[in-house]
Amino acid sequence: MSTRAEVSARSERMDAQNWSDNIGHVAAWLGACAVYVFLYAPLLTIAVFAFNDSTLQSLPWAGFTTRWFSAAAENSQLVNAMVFGLTVSTITVVFASTMGLVLAAALHAGRRGPSRVLLGALVLPAVVPGLVLGLSLAIAFRSIGVTPGLWSIVFGHLTFTTPVVTLIVLSRLKRLDPSLVQASMDLGAGRLRTFRHVTWPQLRSAVLASAVLCFTLSFDEVIVTYFLVGNQATFPVYVWTQTRFGFTPEINAVVTLIASTSVVLIVIATRLLERDIEPSGSAQ
Repeated sequence: MSTRAEVSARSERMDAQNWSDNIGHVAAWLGACAVYVFLYAPLLTIAVFAFNDSTLQSLPWAGFTTRWFSAAAENSQLVNAMVFGLTVSTITVVFASTMGLVLAAALHAGRRGPSRVLLGALVLPAVVPGLVLGLSLAIAFRSIGVTPGLWSIVFGHLTFTTPVVTLIVLSRLKRLDPSLVQASMDLGAGRLRTFRHVTWPQLRSAVLASAVLCFTLSFDEVIVTYFLVGNQATFPVYVWTQTRFGFTPEINAVVTLIASTSVVLIVIATRLLERDIEPSGSAQ
């Protein structure tokens, strides 16, 4: 009898534990879903109104339409802002990728103490609030006679995109097998040839992923750009100035396209970084 009672009590405790675990899993999933809803609800709201056949940004829908996307293409100011923003982001990515790669290689080859100090000095502008950074850059550029415009914006964007490339590439460099470089040098290859045939193939995915992230960060930047912009505004600054008059359906349509593209680019960058990490993890 005592044995049956113990078995029954044990079974009841296991059932209670399983029930508690199930409740915990459900609560965790509900919490995760709530976070994603909180993050993506604004984007989904803009996407909903981008297909609304009405100039009023309110429910109920007047009908489904895609005419706001074609109307956005006919808005010359909006198109010019888009083109200018893409130009700034492209130039920023080229310079940030090159400078970040060089800095990462230099920091990796340098001594640990000085390298940490230099890395901290490099990352510091990226963690400074955008308002402070933008205002500081605007005052500095004005004092040395730099005209607000394309290059002032590019220089401003480089302050927070270059550290991104440097950190990602430096992280990848620290995981490389140094014996491969040493073997290449022992076989008679110079530093440049070793970098081209041994090091660079292992860094390409990290550089590409950081470039994609930098493009997204540069194109979406508002605060720093606002202090450095000249006569031509980037798309985020153009949208910011239009908030005084209210969002138009054309802006909703373009924001929907940009948000979708940004999500895709971030997913691609994340996948590249994961693929870059997997071989090291599997080798261990």
